[in-house]
Amino acid sequence: MQLLEMADSKTLKEEGNQLFKDGNIDKALACYTQALELGPLKEAEKSVLHKNRAACFLKKEQYEKVIDEATKSLDLTPNDPKALFRRCQAYEKLDKLDEAFRDAAIVMKIDPKNTAVMPIFKRLNPIVQERTKARNSTVSKVTQMFNFAFDQTVELEKRKQALNNLIVLAREETGSELICRENGIRKLMAVLEEAQLEVVQAAIRVLSLLSKDSMKRSKAIVDIVTVPKILRMLGSPQAEVSDSSSVLIGNVITYYTGVDKYREEVKKYEADRKKGERVRYPHFKVEEDDESFVDQVFLLLINMVGNGKVSAVGRDNAIELLIKHVTWKEGVNWTNKFLKHDGVEKLLTVAGTVKEYHTLPVTENTRMHASVALSKIYDDLSSDQLRNTFKDQCTDFFKDLFSEEDMESKVEAIEGISTLLQGPFEVGNLILGTQGVTQIMFALANSESRLHQRVAVEAIVNSASKKERCSGILKDAVPILKGLYQSADDHIRVRALVGLCKLGSFHGSDASAKPMADGSSLSLAKSCRKFLTNPAKDVDLRKWATEGLAYLTLDGDVKEELIDDVEAIKSIFEIAKVKEKNVAYAAITIMVNLTNSYDKQDIMPELIELAKFSKQHVPEEHEKDKMEFIQSRIQKLAKAGAVNALVALSTTESKNSKELIARVFMSIATEENLRGLIVQQGGAKVLLPLSLQSTDIGEVLAAHALAKIAVTMNPEVAFPGQRMYEIVRPLISLLQVERSGLQNFEALMALTNLASVSDSVRNRIVSEKGIPAIDNYMYEEHEMLRRAATQCMCNLVMNEKVIKLYEGENDRVKLMVLFCGEEDPELRLAAAGAIAMISSLPSIAKKIIEVKGWYEIIQGLAVEEEIQLQHRGCHILKNMMVDRDTAEKIVASQDFEVLMAITMLKDPQREAATKCAKEALDLAEEHGLIKPKASVETLEEEEED
Repeated sequence: MQLLEMADSKTLKEEGNQLFKDGNIDKALACYTQALELGPLKEAEKSVLHKNRAACFLKKEQYEKVIDEATKSLDLTPNDPKALFRRCQAYEKLDKLDEAFRDAAIVMKIDPKNTAVMPIFKRLNPIVQERTKARNSTVSKVTQMFNFAFDQTVELEKRKQALNNLIVLAREETGSELICRENGIRKLMAVLEEAQLEVVQAAIRVLSLLSKDSMKRSKAIVDIVTVPKILRMLGSPQAEVSDSSSVLIGNVITYYTGVDKYREEVKKYEADRKKGERVRYPHFKVEEDDESFVDQVFLLLINMVGNGKVSAVGRDNAIELLIKHVTWKEGVNWTNKFLKHDGVEKLLTVAGTVKEYHTLPVTENTRMHASVALSKIYDDLSSDQLRNTFKDQCTDFFKDLFSEEDMESKVEAIEGISTLLQGPFEVGNLILGTQGVTQIMFALANSESRLHQRVAVEAIVNSASKKERCSGILKDAVPILKGLYQSADDHIRVRALVGLCKLGSFHGSDASAKPMADGSSLSLAKSCRKFLTNPAKDVDLRKWATEGLAYLTLDGDVKEELIDDVEAIKSIFEIAKVKEKNVAYAAITIMVNLTNSYDKQDIMPELIELAKFSKQHVPEEHEKDKMEFIQSRIQKLAKAGAVNALVALSTTESKNSKELIARVFMSIATEENLRGLIVQQGGAKVLLPLSLQSTDIGEVLAAHALAKIAVTMNPEVAFPGQRMYEIVRPLISLLQVERSGLQNFEALMALTNLASVSDSVRNRIVSEKGIPAIDNYMYEEHEMLRRAATQCMCNLVMNEKVIKLYEGENDRVKLMVLFCGEEDPELRLAAAGAIAMISSLPSIAKKIIEVKGWYEIIQGLAVEEEIQLQHRGCHILKNMMVDRDTAEKIVASQDFEVLMAITMLKDPQREAATKCAKEALDLAEEHGLIKPKASVETLEEEEED
């Protein structure tokens, strides 16, 4: 209906009212809006129009707008029952029950006989009363806890208990608000000055919980407690205080700046990118008023990195905070600030810190943290110019160190290069190539000092990460490593061993390449296993031995010997729990190698023949990497406790490690008899986050592993509670053309299984936009994909929303009817099942008879020898008989004669089909389309006579 520009407001309002009654909500809304814009209007007229707009938004389920319009109406005509009622409904939908109850109570007072609001009032009254009671109880608890927690004359145990209770209260939004309202932040700040460690830690934990999910509370903490105070606690030598302060400042950065919302936005862009769409990521922008806060945090953190007065654990936490927030995609975009404020130099100082020199307090993990931070900064730089600046700053730093006369500076320089080689390798390799650097490294390796040897051998090991980039030093490195391997110091020996393992693994899984003498890989692996199972359980030796095996287990012989050494395997699982990135990565890599979960390049046979003809090297698969060996290793690995180890390792933040974990899970899930073990030991639980937060490859593999589990196990057992709904999204992500046919097929089968559980699960599949994806595979040429998609849809048509789709203007019903006539019996069974469930609807029945040859297709089902197909065919005909017009067409077709014949069947196995046929005839009789049964029976008897 076209709106007239010259129409007056009254006409527009009346036109809008009629459109609203007709269900045309958008046009009605446009009428009311145009009427408001015409003006000038009396307040009463404006009030009505706002009230009517509220009604439109209520229909459109835009509840915030309902509240806005109803409030505008009430501002003009207070206590209008309809405006109050509409606002009440919107408040309830938004779970603002106190506000909804207040409006309902006013309506009840104004209009006691209002039958519409009465149910809402009765429903909300007990809920609101209970909430008020709980709130009052919480207020009482907070007051009581304050009396104990902040009074230093109260005995220590009672104070600790009171603070622990505040921790529990702060986990709830209501509790957090009440603590802040009672001036809790100031009182907690006073506790931070006390000497009692447990009391201080508890106070910090309360502040951490107050800051979570609230920009307002985070800003209050910054104003009252201040950032310098929090960071002083971060630098505490007490690990508990430092760790708790790290959580607090991390929360404050996240929620003060609104970066949490930005991360959610980036995730949506990531999801679009994975679907193949081109995206331009938004850039995080800190509000101008908050810029000084962000700069203050950054400067204080980088000063902590190089400050000798900061504790070792405090330094680690400071670097971790920088790692989490440095990049524009994950944090507050501090990357460029590092180049401007000597941040790179401070991290390199940490990277080169030799613990024995006591230059800076460091832990075993500090250098690795520095390596990760440097790598993140370098990778995040947005231009070649900035990357060159980073390289120049690194070059200048090491040039200054090497120019110092003392040996300690040179040792620190080699240690720093070693760390850099584990981070941005390109930069580390650049520094390593500087004239004279390798000579210093080799000189340290050949010295008598155990410390110099350790630093040098680690640098050699880290420089040997890329074969094509370290060929220049290999010739000199090998004899040095062999010499160090003879050292009396096991810690030197194991590092030299890892270097030799790296060099021996450059051939990868190519069995035909032999860079080292036959049997040397097995000999090196045997030494690694001895270090792994050393009686003293020395963590350092086991860590390095694990790294050595990560390289050697590309060899088939090494895999077979290791998998039978249960003690060594269990030692790897144990050492993997050490909180160090490299150790976890090495342990997972061993499992990937043992299960052959790594990417394998498929080479066309024609290219192999061509390579042989041209006398080029052709990679060969090791005899012990054939499928029977792989399957045996997977079984042994699972039996040794691999699933438990993977579950423990899944807490890693490294996306690359998460991908490797997903690879191993996928290999284990391929063995059907191990899927129950995965579920039993918590594997299914960790696969869900892996399917959503890993690399692109890792997410697909984790989703595929979930699909395999869901295909063969009861979903209610494998994915209890909320998990059953969460698995839907990763399964649907497998329904893309870029995925393999097997992934498509198993995802469809898994969704079929899930859709059979309950309507709430079916609703989740619909809400995750699963229907269009499943629909696409119903048109697939591949028989198994088409069948699986149809079977899935057969379970989904029990859902009301899906039924509405089939009732719409499309060919969905037609396709299902045509599938009923296909040769594939399983496809026919699924399609017939779907039609049987929805054919009682007159709209669907009419669609069926519009399909060319429908009666022949349905007749084909009804006369089938296969019992289930015949039953579904008869059920469809019975359902179609519900509508008289459709029934008339069936009676006029040969399908009716088939039904009559089926009613006379005496086969007990076909009882269900016979029953349906008889019920169909009963419906035909009710419509007056056939004579009563008695007449028919008499006629049959007469014909027999």
